[in-house]
Amino acid sequence: MGGLASRKGRLALNILGRMPRSALQTTVLALCLAPYLAQEATAQAADPTWRPVGGSGVAAGLAGPVGDAPEDAWFSADGQRLYVSLRAAGIWVSADSGLTWAPAERPDRDLRAGLESSPIQGGSATAVRNPYRAGVSYMLAEHLFRSDDGGRSWTNLTRSPGGTVIGRWQSVLAISPADAELIVVGNSSGLWKSHDAGITWASLNARLPNFPPVRILDGRKGGAPLLASHIGTLELAWHGPSADWTATSEGGRSPGNVSQAPGLGSAPPGPLLPPGYAATHRIWRDGRAISPDLTGCRPHPDCEGQAVSAMADGGQLWAGTTNGRIWLSEDHGRTWDLVWTDPDGEAVWSIWAVPGGAAAAAVVGTRVLRSSNSGALWVDITADLPSGSWTKVVGHPETGAVYVAGAPGVYASSTDLSLPLPPRPWTAITGNLPSQEIIDLAVDPLRGRLYVALDGHGIRWTHAPSVSRALRALSAADLAERPAAPGSLLTILGIEAQSARADGQAAPVLHASKGRTQLQVPFRVEGRSVRLLLNSPGASHSMDLPLQEVSPAIFVVAGDPLVLDARSGSMVGWARPASPGASVLAMMSGLGAVRPHWPAGVESPRSNPPAPVARLAARVSGLEARVVAANLAPGYVGTYLVEVEIPAAAPPGEGSLVISADGLPSNLVPLVIGR
Repeated sequence: MGGLASRKGRLALNILGRMPRSALQTTVLALCLAPYLAQEATAQAADPTWRPVGGSGVAAGLAGPVGDAPEDAWFSADGQRLYVSLRAAGIWVSADSGLTWAPAERPDRDLRAGLESSPIQGGSATAVRNPYRAGVSYMLAEHLFRSDDGGRSWTNLTRSPGGTVIGRWQSVLAISPADAELIVVGNSSGLWKSHDAGITWASLNARLPNFPPVRILDGRKGGAPLLASHIGTLELAWHGPSADWTATSEGGRSPGNVSQAPGLGSAPPGPLLPPGYAATHRIWRDGRAISPDLTGCRPHPDCEGQAVSAMADGGQLWAGTTNGRIWLSEDHGRTWDLVWTDPDGEAVWSIWAVPGGAAAAAVVGTRVLRSSNSGALWVDITADLPSGSWTKVVGHPETGAVYVAGAPGVYASSTDLSLPLPPRPWTAITGNLPSQEIIDLAVDPLRGRLYVALDGHGIRWTHAPSVSRALRALSAADLAERPAAPGSLLTILGIEAQSARADGQAAPVLHASKGRTQLQVPFRVEGRSVRLLLNSPGASHSMDLPLQEVSPAIFVVAGDPLVLDARSGSMVGWARPASPGASVLAMMSGLGAVRPHWPAGVESPRSNPPAPVARLAARVSGLEARVVAANLAPGYVGTYLVEVEIPAAAPPGEGSLVISADGLPSNLVPLVIGR
């Protein structure tokens, strides 16, 4: 690959060389440990701090962040205040046309600016007359239309080449009495504003507590939970700690196809079923039914309104229904056995199963139950939980931790589900969570985090008691579980090591504090696995990790990739997008052996730093991108600097970057590209 010999590369080295150690290396060290060291005391407290994930809106390629559909919006009669009624958070008011918001303590103190509306086109659309502009009317339909001739002709204000500018199915319109060109529209994608009567648009969702309802789909190995939300027919997904959400499908296979399939019931949606998800009597996978009707009775008045309300996959498939039944399939859904029926017929709202085991926990009405023998016997472990409805239960079998969420808040207990032991006490960990309905709950076992999805308030996380203290090794670049590589940086959670060895060689400890350790794997380890020996005060621990020649990862800091502009050294983002034809510098770990050999734990030289032996390749937004050069970052430990040229054909907007070493891809990170 050679050294960073290009003019841009030499400039980049000069930039890094001039940067003080605290400007970059401290950032690199901090990113590995900061998510765990920040407010560490709260991780063990009974009243922890919950932190928001991402922003208050969803990035879906529209004119700004997307939110949940508002119930109503209106201006005061003098046009000085804008009000919005939100499904999950009540009425909010703004005195600056939506730039800032506050809860409306007395919305009735203002006279409401009234608008005349009438149904048109057979009731499928609504016409609203602008009382401040003669002859001007608006039509609320899939798109927003404007007429300047009393409704004889209409102009579409929101259609775009990609489909829509602000989202579909307009339902709310407000016009300012103080400025007839200022209009506010509510639709399936939230609240939007135009200062020029619909020519240009801006989002009002970012500062409102109207985050769209989300479900935590799974806890993916090597990453944070995958979340999904339905806004109208647009399915959105969040793949990690980034602030950005992306559109994944229009309609989608599930529940889009499910809604037309046999076996659907008319059951009211459960507390974990957000708008857009269909209630069904059957289990579906990839748009195909894998179970019969699980309500357990033929069409009968007693079955009316029953549906599948909970699912779990621990190797065995579990299902719960709204009439208090729990089903088990041991053959991937081909056959199902009824293993339990609640004598009171209360709904089963949540099931969590131990992966690969016979143990499970379930929320049934106001109770939390446990089974250690594939559902043959269920034991009530509600114990000292406060009275109230519970909606979600999850566990972490390695530490015996169980977490429940519901109307009373979030609680934790040390309960080994695999053993028929007496119930253990519960501890409140609700902390500073908003007093909104908790839609979903998940554990990230790698980072030791507990996530909650709140109605209208998005996603929050906190350190998961017990789990955050479990011993585990992560890539220091992106805090994901991946194999070690010669020279790679690792973050070891659950121990504060004073020294470490890898297959008998010294593994330099770069930082250790409060049960977290960052170390570098020696460059000269070989084989398919490496044994780490970690020495801490009063104890030693060993870990066997898979080993590869390369295990590439791009550094990520608080959700943002550590990708720098090659000319200025500034981090690439929306404020400073990358330019097609220009170069960026990606900070990486895990690129393996270097030439000439360099010892672990020693800062790379500032002139002629060693280069990785591995063959590197890059792709930007799916396009092949030229790797200009790569080296150990001068003056820093265990960090590689890779220069990538942005393809001239790269489309503007939010793209992506992935860098491969010897054919193995790194984590895919977002990359903002300018015009």
